[in-house]
Amino acid sequence: MKVLAFGEVLWDIINDDDHLGGAPLNFAAHFVKCGGDAAIMSKLGKDQRGETAYERINKLGVDASYVQWDDQHPTGTVPIKLVNGQPEYFIVPGVAYDFIDFDAAKDQLDQDHFDVLYFGTVAQRGASGETLKKVIENHSFKHRFYDVNLRKDCYNEAIIRFSLANTDIFKVSEEEINEISLMLFETKLQQADFIRRLIKLYPNIKHVIITAGGDGCYVYDKLALHHIKSEPVHVVDAIGAGDSFSAAFMYTYVNTADAIKSATIANKIGGFVAASSGAIPEYSEEIKGLFS
Repeated sequence: MKVLAFGEVLWDIINDDDHLGGAPLNFAAHFVKCGGDAAIMSKLGKDQRGETAYERINKLGVDASYVQWDDQHPTGTVPIKLVNGQPEYFIVPGVAYDFIDFDAAKDQLDQDHFDVLYFGTVAQRGASGETLKKVIENHSFKHRFYDVNLRKDCYNEAIIRFSLANTDIFKVSEEEINEISLMLFETKLQQADFIRRLIKLYPNIKHVIITAGGDGCYVYDKLALHHIKSEPVHVVDAIGAGDSFSAAFMYTYVNTADAIKSATIANKIGGFVAASSGAIPEYSEEIKGLFS
């Protein structure tokens, strides 16, 4: 079982310390930890951050053969500062991952087979958005997983509509529903009404996953919305928890076609990561056992 994760590889810069991330990379790394194979399709600058990121990607066990190099744009960065205890960030535009090239990957894509395409919103803000369209138009996947991850100045209505029209599994947070329902339906909708109208507009969507933090998640499955509660955890570092949830859900779903079981396991993985330090902690034997 193999996934292709498309999009940003970047460094969060906090107090002059660099932390490797980007939702697609975090997803791919966690998918590998679940027991699957994952490749990341992205672009890095020919700079020290790019070289270090490439080394780290390989150490994580993620296939880096779809990583491209850019000698004109730097590796992606997100400077973060705390203001009154709250993080403020700026996702620097015009960086390498904004220029992922379809032609550079075409021959390899023609030879490879992927069960799942994972994509988000951020990397679609630039030329990479057209590349994603070509990947979707020219290659088939059993599942296309859209993890919306709305970030300031990195999305518009056209990107959201294209993404929704080209996914069968859509993951969104409770907060993001407000934004998207206003965008698509010009009013804030409750979960059930949002899903009902969304599915009518985009019948290609089979499952909607709504993450609800410590309250677990909701899953639209077989014409019904199910609440899957999570176990309480002491949050140490929530970075990467949402991406680990996505990876665990997708890995389990491809194996079982059971959305409820997949979400139940995903809650456990997300909770474990939130209770650990770092975006991609080592899995305990108990956590690994969830996938056996």
